Formats: sequence, structure tokens, C-alpha cells
Amino acid sequence: MIEGFIMKTSFRHCLFAMIAATLLAVAAFAQETFHNPAFETDDEFGKAFAQGRVLLRQGKLDDAVKELTRAAKLKNDQCVECFTLIGQTNMQLNKYKEAAAAYRQGAELTSPSKAELYNLAGVAFYFADDKSLFAEAAAMFKRSIEVSEGKILQAYYNLGYALIKAGKTEEGVAALKTYLEKSPKAVEAEAVRAIIANPKLVSARFAMPFKVTSATGEVLSLDNLKGKIVLLDFWASWCGPCRAEMPAVKRVWEKYQKENFVIIGVNLDDNRKAFDQYVKEEGVTWPQFYDGKGWNNRIAQLYNVHAIPATFLIDQQGIIRASGLRGSRLYDKIGELLKEKPKP
Repeated sequence: MIEGFIMKTSFRHCLFAMIAATLLAVAAFAQETFHNPAFETDDEFGKAFAQGRVLLRQGKLDDAVKELTRAAKLKNDQCVECFTLIGQTNMQLNKYKEAAAAYRQGAELTSPSKAELYNLAGVAFYFADDKSLFAEAAAMFKRSIEVSEGKILQAYYNLGYALIKAGKTEEGVAALKTYLEKSPKAVEAEAVRAIIANPKLVSARFAMPFKVTSATGEVLSLDNLKGKIVLLDFWASWCGPCRAEMPAVKRVWEKYQKENFVIIGVNLDDNRKAFDQYVKEEGVTWPQFYDGKGWNNRIAQLYNVHAIPATFLIDQQGIIRASGLRGSRLYDKIGELLKEKPKP
């Protein structure tokens, strides 16, 4: 339940993808409390904490927060595990201010996860998308860096974005430069360099990079396609709506294939014969990525695709400009992007 939420949230804020590592680390920390004998006590605290865990498993998130809050009170608000779970649950409920308050309360207690919790408090403040809270988010990231003695690299990354959003562009760029110095080979390095060059891109959704081999053996690398308009088209031969949409995709390819445009089909079949047969019958000639893993397809996982057909339209700078477009809307949008003057 927690990991699924993390994927959704981190993709929703693509430029904030580095928080996923911290979220997963704290999720693992929180998960340990579900099986920690230290919390299996017969007193009122133990019963409240156990009931909170049960409610979480049942998906009754609001009730779980109430019970975990009661458990924390029974410990005189000295329960890091309680605040960690309360923070995570409020994140799932999109109650970001409440999540930030819980994470910060947990961070102010003695705990091995103190720095991670400060970082998460900053993330929650950032996700609230309230201009008045970006400075608060930056303060939490700075505290995370201080407590970890600079070991939590995501905090520099997050700090840069928060400061730029708060209007402190020079400080934000400096934080991003520090991040690149400490992590020059990070997956997000190219996106960070783009933000340093043009801080106004801080709110853009950069496409997640990948490098795979197509069904016909050619290398498909999103980085190598910079400067082109790229359409990622997720589909499967068993998908009725995908079949219905295929003529529109073929029309797009016929119209724009000779321009600065490419389609990468991402197939979610788990039967190679069915995939090959459909591609042959339909005369699909644009590159296709097939790995036989169905919904666990590598690129589908990267883009958090759980329903098809699905499309992502990426511009020359690698920024996602539209998603979910079909038919004439997709056709027109591609034409619009091709008319734009490419930015350096």
C-alpha cells in the first residue's frame, strides 16, 4: 500500500523524483513497526498502536490517523514511529500540511531517522503547493542537511527547488550545483542542469529517462532523442480501446514521421506471438519496446502506467507537455509542438 502511493506521488511531481529513495527508506522504517515486538504491549498505548496498524491494513486511513494520534498522546508525544505513520498516512490522504506537522514532530525527537524525517517534512510542505510554505519546506531541507552532515543528497536537490519556488533563485541554483557536485551521475542530473540554466523550468515535468532495446534490436534512448518531439504510446494487442485507437496513431505517424518527431510504442503484452502478429497485421512500423512482462513492463513501471491506452507527449527539451491525449487532440497537439521554435 505504501510503496504504490510513493510511485504515484513521485511521478506526479516528476522533478521531485529523488524523494522516492527517502520515502522508501522511511517506509521500510515504518514497516518495521508493524512487526516490532516492542509495540506489542497490553497497555493502552500498545492497544491503540495495534488498532492503528489494523486500520491501516483495512485502508481506513482517517480512523488510523486518529488512533495513532491517540497512541502518541499516551506516550506523551514521544513516539517517533507514531508520527512517521501519521505522516505517511496523511500523505496518502493528500493532507500535506498535516503530514508535514507529523514528520516534523517526529524529527524533533531522538531517532536514527531524524534527518530523513526533516527531509520528508520539507517534501510535505512542498507538495502542499502553497507559495507561503516553500520557505518552510526549504527550512526543513536545510535542517535535514545539517543533521545528516550533508549525507542526505536528496535534501540538496529538494532544497534547490524549494528555494527557487520561494523566489530565492540564486540560493536555489547554488543548492542544485552542490547536488551535482556531490552526485554528478544522478539520473536527474540533466534535468538539474536545465533548471540551473533556466530556473523558470522548476515547475516543468521532465520525462523520466530510459535506455532499452526495441523489439527489432535497435537502441531506444530518450536522452538520444533530445531535440525531437517524442510520443510514448502504451498499448497491448488484447486491449480493445488500444485497437480502436490504433488508426489514429497510424494517422499521426503517416503525417509527421518525416518531421522532427518519433513514436515509441510500449507494448504490455506477455505473449510475444500475439504482439508480433498484431504488429505485422496492422503494419506498425514505428519502434516498439516489448519485454514480455505485461503490466510490469520496465517503461510502464517508470511512468506509473496502470491503464491503457496511455500517451505521453514529450517536447524537444525532454519535458512532458501533455498526457492522455487521443485522436484529433493528439494529432493537433503534435502539430502545435512541431511549430514551436526549439529552445536551447
